[in-house]
Amino acid sequence: MDCAERVVAAPFMARSDLPRFDQSAMDGYAVRCDDLTPGAWLPVTGRAVAGDAPGRLDPGGAHRILTGAPLPDDADVVVAQENVYRQDDVIEIATVPPAGTNVRRHGEDIRAGQRLIAEGTVLDWRHIAVLAAQGVSAVSVRRRPRVTLLSSGRELRTPDQNLSPGQIHDSNLPMLVALLRASGAAVRPMAIVSDSAAAMRSALRRAALDADLVITTAGISVGDEDHVRDAVRDLGGNLAVLSVAMKPGKPLAAGRLGNAVFIGLPGNPLAAVAGTIAFVRPLLAHMTGTIPPAAFRAHAGFDIRRKPGRTEFILARLRQHDACLWVERAGPDGSGRLAPLLEATGFAVLSAQDADIRRGTMLDFMPFMPSAVGASLETFNG
Repeated sequence: MDCAERVVAAPFMARSDLPRFDQSAMDGYAVRCDDLTPGAWLPVTGRAVAGDAPGRLDPGGAHRILTGAPLPDDADVVVAQENVYRQDDVIEIATVPPAGTNVRRHGEDIRAGQRLIAEGTVLDWRHIAVLAAQGVSAVSVRRRPRVTLLSSGRELRTPDQNLSPGQIHDSNLPMLVALLRASGAAVRPMAIVSDSAAAMRSALRRAALDADLVITTAGISVGDEDHVRDAVRDLGGNLAVLSVAMKPGKPLAAGRLGNAVFIGLPGNPLAAVAGTIAFVRPLLAHMTGTIPPAAFRAHAGFDIRRKPGRTEFILARLRQHDACLWVERAGPDGSGRLAPLLEATGFAVLSAQDADIRRGTMLDFMPFMPSAVGASLETFNG
């Protein structure tokens, strides 16, 4: 179903009981306990398979029954076939099981009217299974936030273009498209914007159309080729360049452009990722009414000397050793580096109050993916 990874707009109440009828939990013989005595022989008078309508059990008889088949009327137990000796159309039952054995009772799993899925739940394969079993082919979900994303820079080229001296392939746009889509957004990437005021105004005017959020990378500083701030204001928007005490992640801007929220991210790749995870991802969660992904505590697997005063995001990977979670660094520092991303599964977050970090110190780990504790976890070797 297409509703996977979407957010439920209203509570979903069960429409029907599950199971919908008493049914056999295994292959065997449906009988009535009152007809049984140890060593008794019973005639096999019927047969039931999954998909049949419920039959009726003859007094003193047995029904051959397969898993999932409806229990015949008057039967109250299914004797597993391995506990039965059959000769022609007569069976011998050595021991008498309690009533209800190997029977899935009507409504024992779900009752009609029961609240199954709360409003704001992000649907996954588990919810899809329950909805399908309820006969539901469509469910009300919230609209994905519409995000327009653009990069700027005369040096940037798309991955399929050839490079001239001084040019580079744009990694920010493809990277952030994937990251934002994984965070539940409907992302519209735009063409790379050249470094001119007119080009930036034109691009931002189009970017704000039908968007809930507009995101740019680079161009928000005060250099000769940085035109984002002036373009936003020329278009009637408002913008604040934030003095964010974080590393990497500067400069960062926030405001409004038309009906859209505007976020300006730095141009260096790791700074753009840090800004997206620290600020954009919680914003998208707020837009969808979901709970933003949270950091969790783990032991530092490294030493680092630092001065307090700003939050620092360090590429890291999560490992387990002696039943404890450890965070290890995933490469050298540098907001322009990409190779360490291949080893990292998240950020070690050093708070502004933290001074020197010693091995074993408890710190926060922010996974790249919202439920990535298992996906981020590696077995410690050594």
